[in-house]
Amino acid sequence: MGEALPKEVGRAIRVLRLLHGLSYAEFAEKAHLSSTYLRQVERGERDLGLGALALIAQGLNCDARLLLPGDGRSPVSAVVADRFDRAPEALQEAILFLLIEPEESQKKQAILALIQDDTERSRPRSRPRAEERAPRSSVPASSSRRPGR
Repeated sequence: MGEALPKEVGRAIRVLRLLHGLSYAEFAEKAHLSSTYLRQVERGERDLGLGALALIAQGLNCDARLLLPGDGRSPVSAVVADRFDRAPEALQEAILFLLIEPEESQKKQAILALIQDDTERSRPRSRPRAEERAPRSSVPASSSRRPGR
């Protein structure tokens, strides 16, 4: 039990950090703690004092109690439940459909394929290679100033 609590709390912190889209550097700045310390906390390698827990919660813009186990749920479950409760009703219904619908359902498979396709399209493309770039004109750009002005 002694090792389980730091790992559970660390997992909840990681989930919330990722949901907020924070890098370790950004998180460290918001929480006023070092990124090395925060990495160790997320991995469950460091115990947290109440002061550090409060700073981490501040950096994640959440109540510190959300990061601790309670009501028989893991902190990660509490974080997910909190995010679900704040989601629009249509999104909640879509999530519930995907959780409840059987895996072999054609409708579920089609939706998951669309989601996968959308996430691949939304990924930032790397810079084009030299041969893919548009050729530059060898004619120098003319000045936009008119003579006599």
